[in-house]
Amino acid sequence: MLSAKTRSLYFVAVALTLLLLLLGLFSTSREQDYFSGISFSSAAQCQLQNDLRKNIAIASSFGYHHDVYMAVAWTIERVFHKRAAHGHLQVYANTPFNRFGFQEVIEKLGLPEELVKDLLSGIENYQYDLIILGTLRQPANSELLAAWDALDEDRKFKLVCIVHNLADDAWQNAITEWSRRDAIRLLPLSEHVAVGFRHKFDVLSDSPDLNIQSAGYEYIPIDVHVPILDLPDLPVHASTRLLSNVVIQGTFSMDRRNYRQIFKDLNDSLSHDPAAWGYKPREPGQVSYEVDKSLPATPFHLYLLGSGSLEVPEELKNVISIHVDLSYFEFYSLMNKMDVCLPAFADNGYYDMQASSTFAMSLECNVPIMVTERTKKSYRYADDVRVSITRPAAMGDVAAILALRSGSTANFLNAHNTRYSPMLDDAVHDMMRKGWVRDQAGFEAFKRDVLRTNEDVIERILHDL
Repeated sequence: MLSAKTRSLYFVAVALTLLLLLLGLFSTSREQDYFSGISFSSAAQCQLQNDLRKNIAIASSFGYHHDVYMAVAWTIERVFHKRAAHGHLQVYANTPFNRFGFQEVIEKLGLPEELVKDLLSGIENYQYDLIILGTLRQPANSELLAAWDALDEDRKFKLVCIVHNLADDAWQNAITEWSRRDAIRLLPLSEHVAVGFRHKFDVLSDSPDLNIQSAGYEYIPIDVHVPILDLPDLPVHASTRLLSNVVIQGTFSMDRRNYRQIFKDLNDSLSHDPAAWGYKPREPGQVSYEVDKSLPATPFHLYLLGSGSLEVPEELKNVISIHVDLSYFEFYSLMNKMDVCLPAFADNGYYDMQASSTFAMSLECNVPIMVTERTKKSYRYADDVRVSITRPAAMGDVAAILALRSGSTANFLNAHNTRYSPMLDDAVHDMMRKGWVRDQAGFEAFKRDVLRTNEDVIERILHDL
């Protein structure tokens, strides 16, 4: 006969399972193959210190951005391994990891795995002391909170929410009661998102509403984890090659990426000097530019990688190609061939409110990213000459690419009857002096620094710092 306390713990465990099912994070349906779980456990036999959280669950619907969650999982595993610590991490999803072929990425990274764990195999499976989620949605949040309240003090878990968009506020009211219990912390993907949440929480702390004021918003820990994977077998490109392959990565939305301006600027530049781009002048009645095969130089090509649909001007159909819904390995394979990546943000959201996946995707593939001073203020981890190319804001992406491709700034500086600031002139020449090629050693050193910082963040989380 089970004791009252054991029965209570059992029902709390079952309640937690049902809540996570409601959140769409776990599934026990083997027939549909919707449940994927990946376990990470260090081989070391020694125990962690008492103050270290060691039983961790990461759960998400994993519709997109599997790499964001798995980057966190991979960092936790590295921390366990480096500390020779006996910890356990379980990753759950209600969609198979083979969507977009991400299971292959996991195998390439060498992460140990146990698939299709039975969630109801015993109460020990539910003794998690750290649960990492995306966001808190109702009605499951209220039930999860009630389950937390029912646990004994020594069984309570800490909740970590991975966040990337301050403007996604439909779930944020749920933070109040978790904050009141000192049971939540946030893990944004970039510094500017962390700054935005900190400012918002500071404002809430001054709320005249006693219920909000008393929740302790100003004490919620906020860290940043940059979702960069250390991909193996990346190609090494010749440092003397001509800048030819440029990529824009992201959803095909004019509201998110500045496709309209990029297309216009590229069309205008081609009409002025098509040979600089490796194309022939258009003949009368000819709509599309064609590659000039008589030129020794490799023609320029712009790759658009993402999801959705996008209409490319007919003039540029041979200059631009669209690649939709690639698997992760298809994406990485194509990305690895790129010379430069353009964020091409269309509005202020990616600077002030939301973290873009473009930076991590580009840098983990050793592709230099084009930035401005404003971009670097938001994505501070990318403010590194080893991996980024800084153009003046007044010099658009197309003008910067042409200058770096041709080795001349004449098309920009002489394009308008305008007197440029000496500081702007200096910035243009500084960009040209540094060039666009970034060597593999610099990228690898940069990624080691990012991964080390990520590990420090996870250490803080594991120790409630």
